[in-house]
Amino acid sequence: MSRQGLALAGATLLVAVTVTACVTEVEGTAAAPTTHAVTGNTGPATTSRPSSPPEEKAPDETSVAAPGQCIDGDEPAPVDCDKPHTVEITAAGTFGGAMAEEPPERDEVFAAVFPSCRKEAADYLGSDDYDLTTLSAWLVWAGKEAWARGERWYRCGVVELDKTDVAKRRTGSIRNALRGDGVHAYRFCSLTAPSEKPPTLTTCDRPHRGEAVALVPMGEHTEPLPDEKEFEAAAKDACEGAVIDYLGARRGDVKLAWRWPDESAWRLGFNNLTCYLETETPVTTSLRAIGNSPLPR
Repeated sequence: MSRQGLALAGATLLVAVTVTACVTEVEGTAAAPTTHAVTGNTGPATTSRPSSPPEEKAPDETSVAAPGQCIDGDEPAPVDCDKPHTVEITAAGTFGGAMAEEPPERDEVFAAVFPSCRKEAADYLGSDDYDLTTLSAWLVWAGKEAWARGERWYRCGVVELDKTDVAKRRTGSIRNALRGDGVHAYRFCSLTAPSEKPPTLTTCDRPHRGEAVALVPMGEHTEPLPDEKEFEAAAKDACEGAVIDYLGARRGDVKLAWRWPDESAWRLGFNNLTCYLETETPVTTSLRAIGNSPLPR
């Protein structure tokens, strides 16, 4: 158990497909809501188709990392970002109102804070397109023991996810990592076909069947969730062109697919439809700008 008493949680749509949330005082498990997928192709006939008890002491939030600092694992104290760490802090806040009386439930915390953490992540990483990458918004807040001492802090952060959707231990800052060509450097690729099941993270230099290509904004999390027809209409307008531009050619052996969030993901700020390319069998490198060259097997 952390000395401070820490609750930490990642909520990433993994390219607007799967929300992952780890929510306990030390570690947790993943949970994925329902998502939706449609598939098509990029050929000429294209059709339409996510320890011991704590010491008694006065509330102390001064030892919790501040924006621009890093933390490692379940300890909220700052560590040097050039040394191993898991989370970079992007924003700081304090709970008030009803939340000040008792420890908040996970859903209450996420509904109140996570949409703003997602916006902070975009600013910190240097791109609104981070849902196309393995980089994700994260959320850390005072755990039960810290809450009992009167601590009410929370911190927004960013992480790099590993293949199990867990915050990777890394060195060096990822501030502005997605500026310029950074999105491609961290692009999300999937072991699974996005039209068949929620994408499974892998790096694009390893065998994969899907690549996240483009995001289509669908509104604000405070607005009603668009219906299926609205998502499909937006996909038909945007995804085929985005995939062809990404490939550098119209191909009959590469399909296009799109996925959109469910209601719970939408309310957390995952408000993009995501366009993917998809192959029948795994490819071994990114298909970006492949043109009419043979697929890499």
